[in-house]
Amino acid sequence: MDKQIIEINSKHMGGEFQFKIYPGSVHGHEEIKEIARLAFNEVARVEDLLTDFRPSPFNQINMKAGIAPVEVDEEVFQIIERSLKLSDETNGAFDISFASVGHLWREHKRASTTPNESEMKEAASYIDYKSIELDHTKSTVFLPHRKMRIGLGGIGKGYAVDRGFELLKMRGLSNFYFNGSGDIRVDSRADAPRAWQVGVRNPFSEDPTKSCAYFKIHNGALATSGNYNNFIHKLGKAYHHILDPKTGSSSRDLVSVSIFSETAERADTTATSIMIMGQERGLEFMNKNELNGFIINENGDVLRSKKSHQILEQSI
Repeated sequence: MDKQIIEINSKHMGGEFQFKIYPGSVHGHEEIKEIARLAFNEVARVEDLLTDFRPSPFNQINMKAGIAPVEVDEEVFQIIERSLKLSDETNGAFDISFASVGHLWREHKRASTTPNESEMKEAASYIDYKSIELDHTKSTVFLPHRKMRIGLGGIGKGYAVDRGFELLKMRGLSNFYFNGSGDIRVDSRADAPRAWQVGVRNPFSEDPTKSCAYFKIHNGALATSGNYNNFIHKLGKAYHHILDPKTGSSSRDLVSVSIFSETAERADTTATSIMIMGQERGLEFMNKNELNGFIINENGDVLRSKKSHQILEQSI
């Protein structure tokens, strides 16, 4: 059975997207491959729509910061609206205006340097999701400060995985696996012979293929946020891409957060938020919201949510 699996890979959003399926009797191999290509095309469309690395419909908002509101289509408006709602839910741990500092780090990363204290302080002063102005009637978004920036890196990849997943389902596929650089969503029919085995990367290994845990999932999503990507090394300190909106610096005491959810977007955004919250607040948030997940701290301790323990006990 394993030898018959169809696997297709495609590069998007700075990483690898992967599609796997056990072919059934309804779709032929070439038809499956064509449907997979359509799913990857959808991911590419989302990337072109939401990127802030180059001109895009979304990035017009940043270009007009402090100048004028920008009218956006309904899809972009709703993603920003959901992002701001999540900011409220997480008390600002998730904040798309982190890009005010993120863009500064991006410039320094190219030069292999780190921002000085005054640069950081100025950029961090523009991090404030509550000041982002949405006009539902005109479908416009306005950033009130000229140097303010927003970015959808914390939500865009999970959203793209969900869009690709939904297209695959709409085209009649089942029993498949769709992975966007660690944001994973799977589908299984009731008569599927086995669940999908999904690995969680070992955050202490430099080898991205090494896993610290494996889970069997029939349906749903798993996303992991870790401090192993996009490092800048300076003065003996490591700075990674997950920035605390309140300080503009990398989060510290956690090295990895994994969350199970119904959608990749929700799993992705929640894992990122908890990574920023830290161990104490993160566990409290997971338990308060009955989330299934676990965190790994800098000492290598694995701390599971109450929901995760309940599910484990039910499966034994």
